[in-house]
Formats: sequence, structure tokens, C-alpha cells
Amino acid sequence: MELRRPLLVAAGAALALLAAVPQTLSAASAAPTTIQAASVVPFAAETTGAAQTARRIARPGRTVTLPTTHTYKGQRRHVVVHVPDGLLAPAPLVVALHAHSQEPKAIRAYSRLEQLADEQGFVVAFPEGAAGSWNAGTCCVPASRDQLDDVAFLDEVLRIVRTQALIDTNRVSLTGGSNGAMMALRYACERPDIVASVAVVSGPLIARCPLGQPVPVLVLHGARDTVVPLRGGRNAFLGVTFPPVDRSLEPFRKAKGEVRLQVVPRAGHDWMTREEHGVDATLAAWLWMRDHPRT
Repeated sequence: MELRRPLLVAAGAALALLAAVPQTLSAASAAPTTIQAASVVPFAAETTGAAQTARRIARPGRTVTLPTTHTYKGQRRHVVVHVPDGLLAPAPLVVALHAHSQEPKAIRAYSRLEQLADEQGFVVAFPEGAAGSWNAGTCCVPASRDQLDDVAFLDEVLRIVRTQALIDTNRVSLTGGSNGAMMALRYACERPDIVASVAVVSGPLIARCPLGQPVPVLVLHGARDTVVPLRGGRNAFLGVTFPPVDRSLEPFRKAKGEVRLQVVPRAGHDWMTREEHGVDATLAAWLWMRDHPRT
């Protein structure tokens, strides 16, 4: 896999602080583990049901970077949109949110979602956080400190994407890593009438969740994650105390949505790959989103 680094990027001393957060977990000590690596199937798996409105695409599509009306400290925020060539409409949309201290190009590289979009026939959008951050609730700075309205920002992102392709409104899903995962979960809480499903990596829900209707949620989390500990805990560098990941998902359960937490024993704060961790996070996320249209 091209990229194999922690989702939250920090320099020497900062990483030492992050590593100091105590957390040693095994798959047996984390509950619940509901999906096994063996259930992740190859890209060429036959699609069924609602997914049959899209087909595999042989040629790469087009990628454009578009401005939004949102700015941070005078800098305009953008969204990268990838539309497969020969896409059958209306098409599913996946919105992918990068981790803290990153830009869209990072998640584009390590997730390889554009290649999968070309094969499976969906549109993918990569919005830009404010100075590499999302206001997902209690994390992360500067967006959380400055109380940016990233829910409104993502509303605009969806409007912009619809100018580039005909989107199936019943198949708008979000993914993301770390702070991006947290933001995806927050958006699902506040926009359950828009979001069909969420499939994220290494991030709990850390915002109030006034959820009135079910949204299916898949969370993949490393048992060895010391940045955002599976069982919760204080991250001194970020100045945030994270809740236990499983407990944080309770609002989605109360709304009668399907919730799955997959604990990956060999992973830390990583975007998992089959080669290194036994699970392909990108493929697992897509299969979840593909199979959970809004009804």
C-alpha cells in the first residue's frame, strides 16, 4: 500500500506525547468485534440491489478542484470532486474527510478511493478542512476552538458536487479518518435526512447527537491506537479526552440504526490495509456504504 502512516500527523516531540497515552488492547478485550477480515470481499464482487444502478468503469474519470464560499483566515476552502468516466446516473456519492493536520491530497493517496470509484461507479468528494482540521465537537483545533460551522460547510459541498454529476439522493454516504471520522459521524447526527450511511476509521462520535432517525454506521478502529484510544482516554497533545469508541456510538443505536464496530488487532491509528493489518479499510467502507442505501 502506498501510504502507511498515522492518520494524525505530528512532528517528533508531539508524537512522543501522543505515544505516552496509555493503551494496550487486544481484540478479545474490545467489544464488540462484529466483522472479520474474511468478510471483506474482492473489488470485483457482484453488486446487488440498489448498487446495480452503477457499473464498473474501465477508464479513469475526471477530477476537479472547486472553490466554496467558506474561508478560514482569508483562505478559501475547496473540495476535490472525482467523477468516473461513463458513470451511470444517478450515482452514489462518497464524501471522504481527511484526518487532522492533513489536506485532501493525503486521504486521496492512502485511501485510493478514486481508483475504487472508477471500478465501482460512484462519485467521490474530498472536502478541505480549516487549516487541516474539522469542528467535530470537542476536537480538533483550530476548527473546534473557533467553533466553525463545518456542518454548513459540508451542506455546501454537497450542493457543489451536484453541479458536477447527477447524484442518487438515497446513496449519499460519508467516510473519513481520525478527526475526519469524527466529523463524518457528527454530520450524520445532524443530517440524518441526507446521509444514507457512514463508514469511518479511527474516530468516535464526540458531539451532541440529536438523531431522530436511523443511520447505519461502521467504525473500524485499531486495537493499538494510542492517539484515539479504543477504550477512551486523554490525549495530552490535543487537549482532548475521548470517550470509549463503542459507547460513543450509542445515539445511533438508540435511533435503531445498524451499528458495527470492527476492532483491528494489528492496527494503531492507521488507515488499515489488507497487507499490513488484514483489513482493507477503503474496501470495507465502500461495501458498507454500497449495501446501506437510505430507505
